[in-house]
Amino acid sequence: MKIAEVCVRRPVFAVMLIAFLVTLGIFSYRELGVDLFPRADPATVFVQISLPGASPEEMITSVALPLEDAISSVSGLEELNVWAFEGSARIVATFVLEREIEGAAQDVREKVAGAMSRLPPGVLPPVIRKADPDSDPILNILVAGPMSRRELTEIADKQIRRAIQIRRAI
Repeated sequence: MKIAEVCVRRPVFAVMLIAFLVTLGIFSYRELGVDLFPRADPATVFVQISLPGASPEEMITSVALPLEDAISSVSGLEELNVWAFEGSARIVATFVLEREIEGAAQDVREKVAGAMSRLPPGVLPPVIRKADPDSDPILNILVAGPMSRRELTEIADKQIRRAIQIRRAI
């Protein structure tokens, strides 16, 4: 039977079904969690490590791979990218959206510290930093022209910046 036939033949059943769904919807809506600014950026941790004078191949085999093995065991890891350059390597660890940036960064620090004994001598201490999307600029403006830097700076400061601030205040 089609649902329309059931509703025509049994109108009380149809009314009760609709009432149940409406009641369920009302209670579900009341319990629905809403966040004004939900997290949309996954936790990302950058590891920069240097070995002066090393080739990219040597950076991969002796530095990046041991660190990659150590970092890959961190829980909640979604993606791990490694780039090797002459004398340095960069590892970017991206975590699932539910993972807090502080805990992820601390876990990466612990894993890197544990893997330092497997790295060749002469490796500089690694630089580990967290990505902070809130500190990224919202707007970048480039001002160029045939005037001097001083004049361009005054135009950018006195006219453009103030115009943007006035628009923001409105």
